[in-house]
Amino acid sequence: MTGDRSGAGPGRPWPPPLRLGVLAPGTRLARWQRCALEQLLERGDVELVVLVLDGSHATGRSASSRAPLDRRALWRLYNNRWVRARARSIGRVECADVLADAAVVHVVPERVGRYSQRFPPAAIEELRTHALDALLRFGFGILRGEVLDVPRHGIWSFHHDDERVIRGGPPSFWEVHDGLPTTGVLLQRLTDELDAGVPLARATFRTVGYSYPRNRDRAALGAAVLPAQVARAVRRGVLDPGALPAADASAPIRRDPDNRQMIRFLGHQTVRAVSARVRGVVAGAKWNVGVVPADGPALSSGTVAEAEWLPERRRGYYADPFPATRDGTTAVLVEDFDERSGVGVISALRRDDEGRWSVLPGVIAPGQHASYPSLVEVAGQLYCVPETARLGRVEAWRCMQFPDRWERAGTLLEVPVVDPTVVEWGGRWWLFGGRRDRDATSELWLWSAPSLFGPWSGHPQNPVKLDVTSSRSAGTPFELDGVLHRPAQDCSSAYGGAIVINAVVALDEERFEERPVGRIEADGGPYPLGRHTLSYGGGLLAIDGKRLVIDPRRSRRELVARLRRR
Repeated sequence: MTGDRSGAGPGRPWPPPLRLGVLAPGTRLARWQRCALEQLLERGDVELVVLVLDGSHATGRSASSRAPLDRRALWRLYNNRWVRARARSIGRVECADVLADAAVVHVVPERVGRYSQRFPPAAIEELRTHALDALLRFGFGILRGEVLDVPRHGIWSFHHDDERVIRGGPPSFWEVHDGLPTTGVLLQRLTDELDAGVPLARATFRTVGYSYPRNRDRAALGAAVLPAQVARAVRRGVLDPGALPAADASAPIRRDPDNRQMIRFLGHQTVRAVSARVRGVVAGAKWNVGVVPADGPALSSGTVAEAEWLPERRRGYYADPFPATRDGTTAVLVEDFDERSGVGVISALRRDDEGRWSVLPGVIAPGQHASYPSLVEVAGQLYCVPETARLGRVEAWRCMQFPDRWERAGTLLEVPVVDPTVVEWGGRWWLFGGRRDRDATSELWLWSAPSLFGPWSGHPQNPVKLDVTSSRSAGTPFELDGVLHRPAQDCSSAYGGAIVINAVVALDEERFEERPVGRIEADGGPYPLGRHTLSYGGGLLAIDGKRLVIDPRRSRRELVARLRRR
């Protein structure tokens, strides 16, 4: 993969790196903060020029000196003993090596009211000498006053919640407490008005409902890439933080939970943790494929009505359907998953002249798990680009005789891409997908090339999207009214819970933006629990659906596998 690091880009030189400062309590930072710094420096879009250390000393009672049975004692006990021992993201790690090239400035902030701080004039003048483009806040309190305007693009700060839903703290906690399906993270430019910063970038993750430490890790580590994304966009002139509107600070402000809330929370956590483990062993997902005669792709919200559901696979399932018609033969390429081996191959479900379906097993079997047989036509030649992420690469297979004879035509990317989806648009080829080595349900990655066989370059904003409700690929992109539309999975409530149709409003070698315009839900038929692939071809609209099954043999295999992992 190329193009994810700094470089000239097509016909356009890179501007100089942004001059970045870091506000911190010291050189020992949380692991997620170190991760954010490493990604900023790895991409080469910033030059770390100053480390601003908090020279003040905390006053007032410490947590240990408070009354042991006050109204928030259970939260402190849980947070200090349980969460800090299990949440990997908040563990302190030494960052002196990452910060070694930065000049050090010690600042003793002045108190403003009960909670806010401002920098004294001497500190302001010293910071101005560094000609900063941005300050990244990992320390200090609520900052007010002139310091907010010292960097050209302001002070950037994380809020580990979606401020449109929850303000306050603890980070990423109330989503678990309230049973919300998603947990948001905001990177904002601070303003003088409390909780009314300027949103720079957002990330949305599926809430880990049975574990607050895991939910905090998912949000904090997953969103650590946001400063690097914003820095690159600002450097390239794609984003101007000064031209963006402030957030709407209308969500309720939450505080640390009191003892009564903690008792309810711990009870719910125990039930959810046990339920998740039992459900994972006892019940399994059974996917199957349905087809509908159609003249074009589905866009409007609702359901795919009156689907003809094909015969189920006995031990395993069929999923990820991609239909096509060649030389009078209609077939649907599918993931053919065998539960006993845990491996899938690409099989073809072929329809005869009387409308009956038969299975041609293993028409593409690359030697490792294969799924999501995305189809694309180039100059009259049909290719399949299946997911082969376990091989660590994206392959293209050429159709020699449809639908049962295919041969390897080449490797597109040496990257473990999940659900790779290829489309030609605007005179260039684009490849959408997640990455097996990262959060494939929340992150969307994008590559482009002048032709199907490359060379492929990573988009400079990769990952171009962090949103579990509409990132993961869910079928073939299509054009409607001159606009490219991309089906994506909504995995917020469950993997493959629904399909979202996104309209791509900006797509070039520097920008990517899309917005949801349609949604396909499960319709309550024989497969009422999910949809995760929607594709069109050969006069058919194909979709897959999920139901739960209880199979003692599958449960026994799952239990043995979990015990071995333990």
